[in-house]
Amino acid sequence: MKILKQNSKGLLKATLLFVVVLSQNCKKGAANAPAALPTQGMYALINDTAWTASTVTASLAYNRFSTSKTFTCTGTTGSRMIQLIASQNDVAAGSDFPVGPANSNLDSFNYFVLPIHRSLAEQTTTPGTTVGTSLVITAIDSAKRLISGTFTFPSLDSAYDANGNVISVQKNRITNGFFKQVHYVYTQ
Repeated sequence: MKILKQNSKGLLKATLLFVVVLSQNCKKGAANAPAALPTQGMYALINDTAWTASTVTASLAYNRFSTSKTFTCTGTTGSRMIQLIASQNDVAAGSDFPVGPANSNLDSFNYFVLPIHRSLAEQTTTPGTTVGTSLVITAIDSAKRLISGTFTFPSLDSAYDANGNVISVQKNRITNGFFKQVHYVYTQ
């Protein structure tokens, strides 16, 4: 009988320890659960960390001389900025843009950690032909001027010294990106 009581006490201790460990793991999982994704605006994972833009601007510009359209979408939060640019050649004027994958030869992707030490024009962009890039326009409402899409791209972020020399390069991976129901301004 004494052996049975000792075994029961040992089994009870093991069960309690298992319950405590299990409950702690459940709390950890709940704390790491992602927040609900936004229903509009811009969102991405930057190096596996969730990022949501606090401001998003978009434009669609028609150039009558080159008969081209350029779509630009920029999201900013704190010191981080993502900029997407897609172009379409030999098109007529109008506030629409084709739904589907953008023409990778004419796309560019930018990820900046602000403040930048050179103008945006001098920053290293990721061309749409780079392996791992994708920009897809998923919906456009040209009457309301709302546009949605998805994006993924690798990016290099360079740090410069006072003389403009590159002192370090950070490789970044922007994944699961989307912009939803973003209002755009059309110009021609």
